[in-house]
Amino acid sequence: MGFADLLALVGIWVAAIASPGPDVVQITRLGVKSRVAGVACAVGIMAGNTLWIAASLLGLSALIQAVPEVLAVLQLVGGAYLLYMGVGAVRAGLAARQGALAMAENADAGSGGAPVVGSAPSTGKAFGIGVATNLSNPKAVLFFGAVFAQFVRPGMGWEWMLAILLTLVVIGFAWFVGFALLVDTFAGFLERHGHVVDIVTGLIFIALAVWMVVEGASTLIAHLAAI
Repeated sequence: MGFADLLALVGIWVAAIASPGPDVVQITRLGVKSRVAGVACAVGIMAGNTLWIAASLLGLSALIQAVPEVLAVLQLVGGAYLLYMGVGAVRAGLAARQGALAMAENADAGSGGAPVVGSAPSTGKAFGIGVATNLSNPKAVLFFGAVFAQFVRPGMGWEWMLAILLTLVVIGFAWFVGFALLVDTFAGFLERHGHVVDIVTGLIFIALAVWMVVEGASTLIAHLAAI
């Protein structure tokens, strides 16, 4: 591997993490409730990414290319968890919406009230949500299972492996934590529509979950039919 390959990998990595996906959506959702929760979620997401990068460098990408059924299993597991998170987000959003309507009715009655966005999770829970979101993220599964594998060469040496790991992790932390901090910039708008963020997030997760489960199941069924 040379510097040109590393630069190409960095360019693809930046494009992958900057494009909207479950990670960014989850940070936005939790950042609406609390900046600390948003940052903890971002750190958790990068902890998940770090695991993906390390596993890929140690042979996961090559294994997925050699045995496509491994990717199918990851899609099924990740899809099931995304479905769980999606349903939870929609339920939280609907509950917050009901609370907001109740507050509005109280305000009309003269008792006042503040926007309801739902309670913020603890720092530890937000970190765990970030890790789980990333590990079940279809973008991460596909990126490390296919794209990343093109840059991993047998016998390229621990120096290049360490350089890749550190470079991607530093860039990832800077992006996700920076984004989590910027969510607070437009927090006023998001606070007023926090329940909408929850509901939209949930629907996105559910749609991705269905796609992942269908893709994974189709691959496994085709494999079993060929046996």
